[in-house]
Amino acid sequence: MIPIQSNILNRFFFIKAARYGTAFTIEVHGIEYLVTAKHLFDQDADNKAIELFRNNRWTQYKSSAITFCRSEVDIAVLRLHEQLTPPDLPVTATVGGLVLGQNVYILGFPYLMHEDVGQSLGGNPCPLIKRGTAANLGTRNPQVLFVDTLSNEGFSGGPVVFVAPDAPKEVRIAGVISGFKTHREPIIGKKGEPTGDYVELNTGLLRAYGVRHAVELIGRFQR
Repeated sequence: MIPIQSNILNRFFFIKAARYGTAFTIEVHGIEYLVTAKHLFDQDADNKAIELFRNNRWTQYKSSAITFCRSEVDIAVLRLHEQLTPPDLPVTATVGGLVLGQNVYILGFPYLMHEDVGQSLGGNPCPLIKRGTAANLGTRNPQVLFVDTLSNEGFSGGPVVFVAPDAPKEVRIAGVISGFKTHREPIIGKKGEPTGDYVELNTGLLRAYGVRHAVELIGRFQR
């Protein structure tokens, strides 16, 4: 297993908008952006302020700009008034080099869980990490990635990260977690007959959208 490096861990944030979730930072042309899932927001609300859990408390942050991907792509991008991540921790946001069937990793704050590591991550909590398998390569548009792993509520907005075989010392960000694929299973009554009700089950397939959609959205920001 490749250890998750500090340039990844220092980019993680426990976020609260209309819902709780996970966010991370990337840079495009030297400017930092906060990336997360758009379903964490009430897009009709006038106030889209966010809170980040830092130094064991929730702190409100105002964004100088916020935008959402169109249609089904579950990505939001924010530009805040202050720098969140140290500038000397580069990361590559690309699906390039991802191999079908290889190990990938998801990071986030499922069910509000986190680890207090003091100032090791600048006062940010450490996310939980789970391993999975790249179940597809996202060749369609929009780019949807599926990971064979049991995701949970709270990972939304976090990244799918991986190590490309041709760059074994570099951890890359491939996608933004949206949720998990569900399956409707009928509820059976005491006598074995269907009740007409259904329950949504977690199939064990995590759904993410390619990080290129976030980069393209940022490109429109910068124009």
